[in-house]
Amino acid sequence: MLKLSRRNWNNVLIFAVLILMFALYGIPQRLAQLNTPGHRLLPADSELLMVAFANQRLIKAGPQWQLQPQGAKAVDAAQLAVAWQHSLLTPVEVAANKSRVPVAQASVQLVGQTAPLIWLLYPASEPGERQFLLQQAGQQQFYQLSAAQAAQLFLIDMAE
Repeated sequence: MLKLSRRNWNNVLIFAVLILMFALYGIPQRLAQLNTPGHRLLPADSELLMVAFANQRLIKAGPQWQLQPQGAKAVDAAQLAVAWQHSLLTPVEVAANKSRVPVAQASVQLVGQTAPLIWLLYPASEPGERQFLLQQAGQQQFYQLSAAQAAQLFLIDMAE
């Protein structure tokens, strides 16, 4: 048997408890992070400050969200902010040689960042398909959005 003083045994127990805590808490949490899709509109650790659309802005005024100016269509500003903060994206491969014209654009300002994130919304290439492509300005990757997601995030009218 090891001859250790009481103080050394206490140190051994402390390190054993720390290792056990890491094994029971840290490893499963890290595995869960690795298994979740990493494609989001906004980084997970960021805080949304404002989203500017063509004619409207979603602004955080104190604890509440406001849409200015209020459009003809009733939109829940808090629900729109949650959609921007928690939407997951599905990456897709598209032909790089096509020229695309965006149908909508959103400028997203995050707390602590000086440059906004610019998201561009394009119609899908197949006519009649109710899908959209989303791209962050300056990036090559495209993401697929359904018509409902596009209407919710970019405040566009699907009747257009």
